[in-house]
Amino acid sequence: MKKAIVIGLGGMGQRYIKALNILNYKLVGICDQKKEKLEKFNNISCLKKTKYKDLLKLDADIVCISSNTSSRENIIRDFFIKSKINKILTEKPLATSYEKSLKILRLINKNKKKRILVNTFRSLSPNFKKIKKIFLKKKEIITHISIISPSAGLGNMGSIFFDLCNYFLDEKTISVSCQIDKTGTINPRGKQFKDPGGYGIVKYDNNKKVFFDLSENTSMPYQIILKSKNLEVYIDEINKEFIIKERPEKLKKKPTYYYLYKPNKKRLLKMQNYDVVELTKYSINELFKRKFKNNINQSVKAMEIVFGCHASKKIEKNISFPLKKRHHKININFP
Repeated sequence: MKKAIVIGLGGMGQRYIKALNILNYKLVGICDQKKEKLEKFNNISCLKKTKYKDLLKLDADIVCISSNTSSRENIIRDFFIKSKINKILTEKPLATSYEKSLKILRLINKNKKKRILVNTFRSLSPNFKKIKKIFLKKKEIITHISIISPSAGLGNMGSIFFDLCNYFLDEKTISVSCQIDKTGTINPRGKQFKDPGGYGIVKYDNNKKVFFDLSENTSMPYQIILKSKNLEVYIDEINKEFIIKERPEKLKKKPTYYYLYKPNKKRLLKMQNYDVVELTKYSINELFKRKFKNNINQSVKAMEIVFGCHASKKIEKNISFPLKKRHHKININFP
């Protein structure tokens, strides 16, 4: 039986514990700064600590880090350097600044024997793998992604969406232009945290682009639309609604400005329900696969876009990539 440690017992930490339990892991240690959160798990026989450093010497196969973002850099570093645990699963967003994201990247690149995965699980989801295969099979190149979402923060949900966009577009980012919400709404996880929403456009090589709106002006479930020349996939992940539209075969050689037609339309069937615990299981299992590749580079690229958004708001201009060094220190206290 594999053994696990969980750091941080908020909503996501509790989901980690559920996922580990389903996968038949033995929980040997948990940590949270608040004793009342530890007391909720009195029914579990394991080491319970308010300081993560007390768990560094514990024998385990995996550590799952779901503490707040500002503490993550130190926790990742200490488990990477001071612990014998070789599998680390950490939450997103990766860090509170691009500078800190790059520090984590450099640290991880120094030790290829240790495995780390950022839990942006959608690129491991069978649903999104299936959609990507549809475009590949039909030899359709995704050139346009549109995302409309309630404001759950550019750091929190933005990092997930940008990671997913990079997965589908597979091109170098050129620039971002963004407007940040000025509502000043208190973050539901505490007034000390900041993670405003916003809207804008990310440009990629080969005229590919992402239009995103994570503003604080809708409460409807997020929608993702992927488009190529002849194909469109509409995604409402929460409600398991996946719809594909396709230009009729006889019209595919027509110019793109020919749009007066009714596309063929169907629902994608046999798609999985949206379940964070189930999706987190994919991340846990991925760490133990024989052919493993960490996703830290992809996570850092997503964070570059997030901090590019904040830099764009700061100077009210398009921000080109790679992100200039003067923007590396922009610090946002994400939850």
